[in-house]
Amino acid sequence: MTDPDSGPSLATAPTPVTPTPFGKPWSIWFWGNLMSAAGVALAVAPYHTAQLFHAPLEAAAEPWARMLGLMLIAYSLAYHVAGWTGQRTYMRASVALRCASPIVIGALVLTGNLPRHWIILGIVDLAGAAWTSAELAWRPKIKPVA
Repeated sequence: MTDPDSGPSLATAPTPVTPTPFGKPWSIWFWGNLMSAAGVALAVAPYHTAQLFHAPLEAAAEPWARMLGLMLIAYSLAYHVAGWTGQRTYMRASVALRCASPIVIGALVLTGNLPRHWIILGIVDLAGAAWTSAELAWRPKIKPVA
């Protein structure tokens, strides 16, 4: 038999999700799911996905589109892990990065490298950043286990 005070156990492990008034950090989960779906769509059907955004996809770019899809899936896993474990530092970093998205997309639109309707993606990203920021404002700090 092992001594219960001999080390960490499931009984003494911290709660996996940071408690919030509404449960899970939904903005992080939602964004992770959205990126997972986009990644799967690009990895499985890059031509159809490109058509949804009125972006022609040349045959030479198909492997790169599929690779981008796989990278989006991998990146989305970080959002799922952050949501599950309550990683506030990652959530704060995602707010900063997602606030930069409309600036970068806007610059690409202004220089003619992207069609104008792509700015919608930047606006959605900015709205998600605001949602995450609002969640972080009222999310309680994790109390250390004594």
